[in-house]
Amino acid sequence: MADSGCPVSKSELSALLKEQRQLKATETRLKSMIDKINNHLNQLLVEELQLKSRELDHQYPSSSAGPAMKTSIKTESLVPSDQINQQELNLNIQHTKLMKSLEESEEDE
Repeated sequence: MADSGCPVSKSELSALLKEQRQLKATETRLKSMIDKINNHLNQLLVEELQLKSRELDHQYPSSSAGPAMKTSIKTESLVPSDQINQQELNLNIQHTKLMKSLEESEEDE
């Protein structure tokens, strides 16, 4: 084995490899969480667009509908439209779950 100028013991190498596996597992979990968050955000955007579309339909009713076709639709939203896409993520909860998961995976090894 060629000497690279930095001798590393087997235990140090083993510890580094273990840390690398843990970091890779953490990266995978974080990517999964990001995908789930992005998916949820996309669903909220679709919902927001649908609500805005309904608002526009009420403000500017279709001219193709005759006077006999007009109906009044009352829509009640639980959340005001300006607050629809505002959300707060409690990253402390995710951090706690992630750390617990990491601790469990360390115990398994």
